[in-house]
Amino acid sequence: EAYNTCSQALDLVSLLLTSHTPKVADATVSPYVKQTVSFGSLGAEIMQHTNEAASQETSEDLVGLGWRMRSLTRSADSILTSATRLEQEMERESTYWQQVLEIKEAGWPVSRLPGDRQTLGVRFGFAEAHAEFRDRGLVALRRDADGNVELDHGQRWRGEKRLRVRVVKDGSVLAEPPTRSMGDDTTLSQRLVRARNSLFDEELYHELSREGRNLVSQAVRCVGPSICVPYDADSQIEISLVDVAMEEPLDVPCEDSSIPSAIVITLRLLLSHAHRQNLQRRSQPPPPITDTPIARPVYSLLRPILEIIQHQSARKTVEAEFTALNLALSSAGLPFTTEETSSSLHLNRATDDFPTDPSTARTLINRLIRPHHSQITLSLPKHTTLMLDINTSVFPPTFGTSFQLTTTSSAPGSAIADMPHVMHFPTIEALRKHIWYITALDIVAALQAMPPASGWTQPSRYQAELQRKTVASEPKDRVSVSLDSEGLAVSWVCSGTTGSRVWRSDSRAQEGILSLVDVMKEQFG
Repeated sequence: EAYNTCSQALDLVSLLLTSHTPKVADATVSPYVKQTVSFGSLGAEIMQHTNEAASQETSEDLVGLGWRMRSLTRSADSILTSATRLEQEMERESTYWQQVLEIKEAGWPVSRLPGDRQTLGVRFGFAEAHAEFRDRGLVALRRDADGNVELDHGQRWRGEKRLRVRVVKDGSVLAEPPTRSMGDDTTLSQRLVRARNSLFDEELYHELSREGRNLVSQAVRCVGPSICVPYDADSQIEISLVDVAMEEPLDVPCEDSSIPSAIVITLRLLLSHAHRQNLQRRSQPPPPITDTPIARPVYSLLRPILEIIQHQSARKTVEAEFTALNLALSSAGLPFTTEETSSSLHLNRATDDFPTDPSTARTLINRLIRPHHSQITLSLPKHTTLMLDINTSVFPPTFGTSFQLTTTSSAPGSAIADMPHVMHFPTIEALRKHIWYITALDIVAALQAMPPASGWTQPSRYQAELQRKTVASEPKDRVSVSLDSEGLAVSWVCSGTTGSRVWRSDSRAQEGILSLVDVMKEQFG
């Protein structure tokens, strides 16, 4: 290429020389140029330079000066614009890092995102939660157009959620905790708290759904988006996960919200306890490696709630029976006392039973997860003592409530003393009939010891009946004692009379009814 360029330049100079010295130029022209271009066809002349006018020179100087001034002005404007933009950027960066520092000082862990090392993130979730919810507990700290920190939850964010607990009867809401509305102008730390609570409630509802499918035998049902737990004979507890933005308040606020509020607090405490157990399990030496994958355990969240509800229902029924028995014996003029001790929590006294001191949380959790126990001691008229133990556990082997009755009699050789000292009853109906039978036998023994008691004997010590023989030719006086749901009933047959008479003291303790002692004195005194 260089050779070709030199050859073309030599041909050009040679053609110029052909106009003045053809013979000299003929020696340097290439054969191709000789054939295509005739000699003397290219020439050159020297021209004299003429000076331009002074006005034209002045105009050109002014134009050049204007262009230079315009260029300087543009450069200055560009520098000022860059300085303004840099100042605004510094303000936005300062605002962003100030808010990041506030998050860090508030105790939230700030770190780089695992997948994007150039972006900061904050972790508000729980490290011991399930992997799905643990990963969603880390969000990016993006900067918006004004420099404020914006929480980027990603595509898995479905809005703020809340666990709602209601007591429902025939489709009507009987009790529900009041909703606490929070505006959009909250601080960044408050938004993190709301996001943490929302994620925690989502995990809680997920674990409740897993457990609810295993509690069909306890009448727990998963109906659509709700988990229905039996509460009493005609109402149930409805647990659901609702969107805070779409939630509508009740038309008529509920007066009593202690039960659903206590259930919400209990469920959250139990899930926190499950997280603590995961941490303790992870801190232990790992088991031997096997081909069988380790199944994720199902948390016990609904079971303690079921135990409390079933235990309260059993206690309420037993207390109602003993109250009716007390009224019946009081109307008869017979002594009867009860003494109760309990280690069970009460859902309707959440303010008293749930402590606010974090140091007592472990004690509260232990009370929630252990079997619930109550003890009621009854003192019958003839110094017979009945000690009833009510134990509730939805875990094997009980799967419900069991009743243990310990009987102590001060009269050796009696039918009550010959009974088993400790007896177990699977149902409250069987327990009720046995207590009625023992009470009737004890009342017979008490009547036999009261004046006038001469000549009264029991035909059979296993029958609640007294009799005495007045004259050999006349029938015997008979007194029979029975207890039922209506109260205490005493029937008697006196010698020399026809038919029987009945004295009844119902559980409502009606006014004007004579006591059983007065009736005995009146009839047999």
